[in-house]
Amino acid sequence: MRGKSKVLAILLADVHLSLKPPIWRSAEPDWLEAQARPLNEVKLLQQKYGCPVICAGDIFDKWNSSPELINFALANLPDSMYTIPGQHDLPNHQYSDIHRSAYWTLVGAGKIISLPQNSFLTLPNITLWGFPFGNELEGCLGLEGRLSNGDELCVAIVHSYVWIDGYSYPNAPEDKKFGKRISGIKDNKWLGYDVVVYGDNHKGFLTQVEKTQIFNCGTLMRRKSDEIDYIPQVGLLLDTGVVIPHFLDISKDEYIAEAKERVEPLLEMGDFFDELGKLGKTALDFKEAMKEFLRTPSVSSEVKQIIFDAMEK
Repeated sequence: MRGKSKVLAILLADVHLSLKPPIWRSAEPDWLEAQARPLNEVKLLQQKYGCPVICAGDIFDKWNSSPELINFALANLPDSMYTIPGQHDLPNHQYSDIHRSAYWTLVGAGKIISLPQNSFLTLPNITLWGFPFGNELEGCLGLEGRLSNGDELCVAIVHSYVWIDGYSYPNAPEDKKFGKRISGIKDNKWLGYDVVVYGDNHKGFLTQVEKTQIFNCGTLMRRKSDEIDYIPQVGLLLDTGVVIPHFLDISKDEYIAEAKERVEPLLEMGDFFDELGKLGKTALDFKEAMKEFLRTPSVSSEVKQIIFDAMEK
């Protein structure tokens, strides 16, 4: 008979460290301290269970974060942290430019271990497969069945927007929605994985496809007014292949009182001007860059339509 389950790893994503608070959280007297609170809670969990932390992308909100914020990350992120980059970690959302990023500074400093792109890394009792932003999830190449054989779990770490009913932005792409799937994989594990961990969708959820646990981490801290009722979570990965959500303490969060009314996410001008900075000199460059920006989940369908209509005039 199997004994008490052991926690093998703590799962999280979408930390989005920033030097300045988002507008809704600007009531915080010290934004860096506010960001340190959930990170400290994660570190306490790590001490309790003696396990690594696995991050499914977007440690930073901006790829070119300042030295001050990088120093904060070095001091406050957990140790033994295995990660993949999200689009916010990558210059122009390009993995090929990762060496220019604040994320890569953390790698060089030994603070985080970046999982090999579309390959695997073996930890005690876990084989991790990394799929950074821009990489499609693939099968784990014959490693299926390890859980049933009593060996390490096969776990995919992915930064890609996926959703289920009640956990998406309006009009989210149907091809990103989880539903019933038939894969034909041995032991009915989807793509051969025991667990697939996702980042990018800030609304965390736990679901299952065949015998595979699907854990979308959600944001580590609330940043926008439409998240007022959301409780951030991390996942506790057990040696049985089960993920247990652990909800974080939000009792000390401060936010602008007037923003308590629920609102749809709006196009933030800071992001808009960041995108303009990437443009070339031609109108074609402008249109292509804006179309790329409008594919991001944070832009509402109404805003997208207004901008598309304006570009066609």
